[in-house]
Amino acid sequence: MPKGELQKMTGLITQLVASPHSSFYRDLYGVPAGSVPNLNTTHDWSLVPICTKEHMLERPMREYTFVPHKTIDSIYYTSGTSGKPPMFCARLVYIDGLSFRKEFYSFPGALLSSIKAQHRSDEFLAGIGSQALTINFDGKHIAACVRLAKAAGVDSLGVHTFTIQAIGEEMKKVGMNQDIRLINFVGETCSLMLYSYMKETFPNAKLTAYYGLTEAEGAVAVPCRELSDTEPYPVLHPHKEFHLDIVDPATKLLLPLEAGVEGEILITDLHPGRALPLMRYSPGDMVRIVESACKAHGTFTFTVLGKTASDFMLVPGGELRSDEIERVLRNIPTEGTDYFEIHRFD
Repeated sequence: MPKGELQKMTGLITQLVASPHSSFYRDLYGVPAGSVPNLNTTHDWSLVPICTKEHMLERPMREYTFVPHKTIDSIYYTSGTSGKPPMFCARLVYIDGLSFRKEFYSFPGALLSSIKAQHRSDEFLAGIGSQALTINFDGKHIAACVRLAKAAGVDSLGVHTFTIQAIGEEMKKVGMNQDIRLINFVGETCSLMLYSYMKETFPNAKLTAYYGLTEAEGAVAVPCRELSDTEPYPVLHPHKEFHLDIVDPATKLLLPLEAGVEGEILITDLHPGRALPLMRYSPGDMVRIVESACKAHGTFTFTVLGKTASDFMLVPGGELRSDEIERVLRNIPTEGTDYFEIHRFD
């Protein structure tokens, strides 16, 4: 890590430790309020304790909120699909996290969005000069929602991965699937089957994705380019307001940002005024570096493989991850499926 970045990280940690609103990082690091970290080398940075969702689940939201409560715009919560209690996160009055979309489309028509809350998408549209509005996706009334989208002139989707096929089938019924010009999705990894479905169902749409978390305000990583037949998976680069590290999931040591390297992603928020600023935060996601520096943006790019704590099996000598099996299946020159189970027999 360059010296200038280390100095920036020193300032960020110092500010978080001194926060009058929360002692969260003071408690995590076991230091008093006036502490200044000694970050002279990349190794020093790698020794800063990693933060996880479990650290926050142990506390009420007010204990990890770093702004006065009167400045909170909304409160988000994680789904708790891992079987653990949901985690609640405060959000400030609008921080831009969607403007990257304008690189791919001008949004003359309405946007169908499953990404809450609606007013954030409306502010994005207004911010780029669009007169369009946002239609919220209603998963319990998909047919009615799509009919409303058609009447409103929807021509783009900002949705979660798992909603795309349900939306596509209803849009085919009302004859508006070919009107869609952009799909920007977030959530689970995009399977080859889903990519093929989107290409067939929405033939006129650009396909893009971003990487976001409930815990983070705004997009953590944004699309470097559209999905294509040569790259039918999202290729992302870090958002300018986030610093990303890739570490070995077992040792937590930093890995080089070189093509082909796979590791666990850590997220550090470079914006000083977030309601929940993340510092070396691990969401438990595995990624693969695609390029050490892309031609368009000059930064490293990556694709998300899946969770570190799920979809794997312990075997003699290590572990076998589902994405490794998927990679093999995709290289078999016969018709296959994205759905498979792993069974181990001793």
